[in-house]
Parts: sequence; structure tokens; C-alpha cells
Amino acid sequence: MGKKKAKEPETPAKDEFDPLELVSKKPHTVVLMLDSPEEHVLQSACEALHKFAEKCDENRQELLNLGALEPLLKQIMSEDKVVRRNATMCLGTMAQNANVKKELRKLSSIQPLVTLLGPDEDVLCHEFASLALVSMAAEFSCKVEIFEQGGLEAIKNSVEAVSLLVQDYHSRSAVKELNADNRGALRDLEGLEKLVDFVGNKEYEDLHVQALQVLSNCLQDVDSMQLIQTSGGLQKLLAFAAESNVPEVQQHAAKAIALAAKNGENRKIFHEQECEKTLIILLSIESPGVQASASLALAVMSENLSSRDVIGKLEGIPSLINLLTSDSPDVREGATLALANITTANSTNCGDVVDKGGVDPLITLLNDVKPSVQANAAVCLTNLATEESWRSEVQQRGVVPALVQALQSNAAIVQSKAGIAVAAFVCDADSRNEFRAEGGLPRLVELLRSGNDDVRRSVAWAVLQCGNDLPTATEICRLGGLDILGEISLSNTRQSGFAKAAMDCLLDSNLPAKYAMTGTLGPNNIIQDGFYDCGPMRPDSKFLTLEELSSLPTDAHRPILLVNSKNADRKTPSPILLIPKEPEKSLEKLAKGSKSNKDLRSKSKTMREREEQKQREEEAASSEVSTTQQDEAPNWQPPMDEVFQGYIEEVRNTIQPLNTTTEQVEALASFVSNKMGGSVDRESLSTFSYELPIGQLKVELNSNIIPIGKIQTGIYYHRALLFKALADRIALSCSLVRGDYNRAWNEVMLCDEVKDGQPKFPPKSYIVDLMHIPGRLMSTDSPEATLYQRL
Repeated sequence: MGKKKAKEPETPAKDEFDPLELVSKKPHTVVLMLDSPEEHVLQSACEALHKFAEKCDENRQELLNLGALEPLLKQIMSEDKVVRRNATMCLGTMAQNANVKKELRKLSSIQPLVTLLGPDEDVLCHEFASLALVSMAAEFSCKVEIFEQGGLEAIKNSVEAVSLLVQDYHSRSAVKELNADNRGALRDLEGLEKLVDFVGNKEYEDLHVQALQVLSNCLQDVDSMQLIQTSGGLQKLLAFAAESNVPEVQQHAAKAIALAAKNGENRKIFHEQECEKTLIILLSIESPGVQASASLALAVMSENLSSRDVIGKLEGIPSLINLLTSDSPDVREGATLALANITTANSTNCGDVVDKGGVDPLITLLNDVKPSVQANAAVCLTNLATEESWRSEVQQRGVVPALVQALQSNAAIVQSKAGIAVAAFVCDADSRNEFRAEGGLPRLVELLRSGNDDVRRSVAWAVLQCGNDLPTATEICRLGGLDILGEISLSNTRQSGFAKAAMDCLLDSNLPAKYAMTGTLGPNNIIQDGFYDCGPMRPDSKFLTLEELSSLPTDAHRPILLVNSKNADRKTPSPILLIPKEPEKSLEKLAKGSKSNKDLRSKSKTMREREEQKQREEEAASSEVSTTQQDEAPNWQPPMDEVFQGYIEEVRNTIQPLNTTTEQVEALASFVSNKMGGSVDRESLSTFSYELPIGQLKVELNSNIIPIGKIQTGIYYHRALLFKALADRIALSCSLVRGDYNRAWNEVMLCDEVKDGQPKFPPKSYIVDLMHIPGRLMSTDSPEATLYQRL
């Protein structure tokens, strides 16, 4: 059998090129291959250029310089699927270069890219065409063109492209019409679950931030939140946030929680999923962005009472305290806000902040460069003031001087929160003295004029707390605080209950000012040594201290009545006095001459008051002493009234032991009347001389200040003041009321007695007659009482 012959190779056709294997390391050569008519060459060339462009931005720029853009745009429309896919991948990657994006806009690339997003196209074509559109959608002109080319419907599944496009008004409207941003549609399409799964897939880490932004918008809807919780997606999301190694992803996850948790129902759902645990874990991540976002999320979650307890139990407070000293202002802001919310109405957390060393950094942050940090620190410290031991510790660590500095801020939020903190900590004599010594009162008074309602209310509350003792109230009044509060009380737009309470407090702490301003002292306003009656206050009057008034030269005006039984060597705070509005008739002994007095009396009452008041103010101005002279002068003390001291002892021995209040009132009325000239008939009132003896006293004492006990001839307002001063010493409740034309009277509340001697309630109000029939009790609404009150 013969041997078979080997098959001879076929002779190639004359019109075909022999196959050529080409190895090239230069991108210029590969770019030239984009013009080849052979599909397998184009496939390889596009794939190689894509890999080259992925390496760095410099490579993308080089491909642009080599002219690769136009042939690539041509190939993305190729009929060969592989060529189309590879060319799109290369183009999408190159589009991340800024210069490439500019060139793409010039080459009208949007329409072919939108076409590649059709439903029949390859997934990779969708992804990289969307990537190219994302890069271009940042420019407004491109947004418009994408919208006009119908690109919205095609790219509705592209997360970042849509998020950029909807920054344009027209695109937002179209998105709504296409239901691309409709949460209900996403739920129906199980989009939320897919988004959660997408976020959990490490292969797509570069798109996780954009996906979280979409999730953040969806989770603000309660229905979406409930759905994602039911499907287990929420638990996956929290676990992913805690376990991710990408700080930017963790930051946006915390931001998404914070936004969604602003809804009360969503907060409950997060709490059920132990969201607080995840956020506390994020606090330990060494990234300021993550720490700030996690702190903010904890602050929002803390609006839920149960969350506050959980954060404390999970040791979240020490982590937040550690962040108070961060170099990042955003971290400090988030940490202080979280601590402020966590300690609100939660004594356990307040105790933890104190025990874990949070007080010192919080006090330091009262003067942070960022106003929101200052405000948050002030709120947190205010929360700590709810318990006396904590408040005392915070005070000892220097909170008062820090608050004085914080009040200097120009930010209304800081002024408001610092004002509330001042009210919380300046609540005892020592802290008020410290606040006054640190110079806090001038700024506090200045802020009463603030145009911000919250600031005025907060500062008024602080003034109320500061004004609970006479020295501080005196200083506030000297600085004009009472004037400002008076203006506020008359304003229809600025008045508030806080301002009214502050004004009442100042007046109750400074009875001379209260009587001058309001003309009334109630039963609870007990006259103490150092009280002065210097007449009714004019609206534009200036406050003068008792020492300042004592330095004025003796004049012919209404005397200043002093109530003081203390020894001269005992130190007494000088109450604030007011320049009187309604002086008495000029005293003949002290006037310049009888003729001038007659001329003065001939003028109208209004003109007389104005001239006498002007004269008093001129004398006050001319008698000002320099600061050096005041420092060198010994401390001035009001003179002791030995006669008044004797009155007190006498009424305590003879009137206080009486059986009934009515008997005490009647006996005290007779006592006062006898000491001041006895009863005076109404017809004889005009001839009852009291001005001359008082003028003689002023000459004798060389002072406008007359101790009440030295007046032996007095009328209504002298007697009413003495009655009130003595009644207060024996715990006999009564009021002092000033009327017009030197009238004043006392009101008492008395019960009628029934047959068995028992009092009949309710008590009735009576006016005590001290002038005409001493001891007579007149019902307040009776004709004789009205006649007693008026001229």
C-alpha cells in the first residue's frame, strides 16, 4: 500500500494582505488604528486606549492632544457591539479630564451619548455613557442640551447624572414629570433595596457617595423608611456605615441619618435599629468629616428621649467630650450641639459630663471663634446648672468670667444663649458679686436695647436674676437698666413678660426707685433702713445715689425723707434715688427772697414744677466731684435717726402686743398723728404750717436729707411714710400709695368681726386716716376715702 502525500498549503489570494502581528507601545500608533476599516483592529485599539486612559489624567490629556476624540465619537456609533462598547468605555473615561469635556461640548457629543443609553444597549455602554454625561452635566449649557435631547428619560437610572441635572429648574420639573425622583416609584420598583445592595458592594465604591445621597433623600420619607426597615435594608446600611473603610462614605452615611432623623417617626425607627451604636462607633474614626457628621446625627437623634438615655449608656458622652478639643470647628460644633441636646432634661447625662471632665473644655468653648460653638457650649452648661452641686462646681471652674466674655460677642445666637446661662449661674450673692466685679453688668444692660427679641428676653431674664440683691440692682439702675426696661414696657413691639418681670425685680430690690417710679409700695415691700422718698419720678430724670444727693447744696425744694435707724458706723448700701418730679412750695427761709417766692407761686403749677426741677438738676450738675476727690474722701454714711429708733421701740412695746390687727392699725394711726402735729380739720388744712419747720430743719442739718423722725409737723405724705415704716417693723401689713399734690395714704386689708369674735372672710380694703380723724378706717371705694385722696 502506498504512502499518503501531505496536504499542500493553500496559496493566498492575490488581493489579500498577509496577516500582520503588530506590537506597539506608542499611543500615537494606536490612535491611528482608530481609522482602520477592520472591526477586530478597532476592538483591540479601543480596548488598549481605554486601559491607557484609566491610568492617569495626563494620559487622557495626551490622547486628546493626539486627536483621539473625533474617531472615538465616530466609533461609539459603530454597528459592531464590541467596538461600540470599547469606544464608549474609552470616551467615558477620557471625559473626566476638564479639557476633554470642553472639546466634547464643541463636537456635539451629547446626542450620540444619549442614544447609547437606550434599553437595548450593553450595560457597560450605559455606565460609561452616563459617566461622560455626568462629567458634562456640571455645566449649565450642557444641562439644557441634555434636557432638549430627551436625555432625562434615558438616564433616569444614573444616580449622579440625575443629581447634577436637577440643579437646573427646567430639568427638575421634567424629572418630576418622568417620576425619576418619585419615592413611590422607587419603592414600587424595589429601588431602595437595590440602592442598599449597591452601597454594600465594594466593586462600586466610587459611586457609593452618590448612591447615599439618593438614599438620604428617600429616607426622609416615612413610608420609604418603614419599607427599608421591613426589608432589612436599614440594618445593612448601618452595618455598612460602621464597617466601611472609606471616610467619605461614612461621612455621607452619617449625614443621611441626620437628615432622615429630623422626622420624629424616622427617629423612632432608627432608635429601634440601634442607630446610636453605629454613630458612636463613627465618632472614633480619625476623620474630621466623619466625626462632625456623626456628632450632628447624634444631636438630631437626641431629640428622642430614649436616644439620650442610650447614648449615655453606650459611653457616647466621653467620645463627644474628647472631640471638644478638636482642631476642626465643624467637629467642635457637632460635639457641642450633641452634648447640649443629650444633657437637656437628662440628669444622668449631665452628671456624666461633669464626671468625665467635660466642664473645663465647655467653659473654654464659650469663647470659641465659631458663634455656633459658643452658643452650644452655653446651652450645655446651662443644663448642668439644674443641680446645685454641678452648678457650684461649674462656678468654681470659672464659668462667670467666661460668660462675661461671651456676652461681648456680636452674634445674636451667642448673646441669647449666654444671657440664659448668666441667669442660670448668677443666682447667689457670691456669683452676682463676681459677675459685677468682672464688669458683666454694663454689657448686660447694653444688650437690653438689642433689636433681637430672643436676646432681649434672655438678657431680661439674666437681669431678673442679677437684680435680686440691692448692690447689683443699684448698679443696674445706675447704668440705665431701669430706664431701658421702662421704655420696653411702653413699646408695643418690644415688651415681654421677661422684661416686665425684670423690671419688677429691680424695683422690688430697690424700693426708693420703685416708690419714685410707680408711687406704690405693696405689703410685701418692706421698708428697711436706708430707704428714701425723694418724690415722684419724671420720665427723663436721672438716677442719683444717696451719696450724690447728699453732696447737693441745701435748696428750697421738697426734702428727701430718710428712714434709717442704724448706727452711723454700720455699712449700708446706698439705694438709688430719683430726682423728684413734683417739688413742694419753695421755703421762705431758703429762697432768695420773699419777692422771688411770690413770683414763683404766681406762676402756673406746671411752670413752677419745671423751674424747680431745672434748678435741682443744675445744682446736681454743678456739685459733681472729680473721681480723684471721691476716692480720697471717706465713705459717706447716712445719718442715724435716733428719734425714729425710739418710735420703733415704743410701738413694739405698746402697739404690737394689741389683740387684733384693727386695734393695731387704729393705735398706730393715732401714734403717727400725734408725732407729726396731731389731727387737722379739713378747713384748717390751708393754715397748717409745715413748710417753715422743715425749712428750718434743712438749715439746721445743712442738708436736703431729713430723717423722718425729726419731722414734728407733717402732712399726708410725711405721715403715710412714717406709718408704713413703723408698720413694717411690727409686721403689720399695709401699702403705701402716692397721690397728687403731696397726698399719700396707707391701705390695709381687714376682716370684719362677727358676733363670736371670729373674723369674716374675705378681708376688705381700707384707707387709714392719719390727718383728720386719726385711726378712722375708710372703705377704699367710699366717698370719704375719695375725698381723703384728693385735694
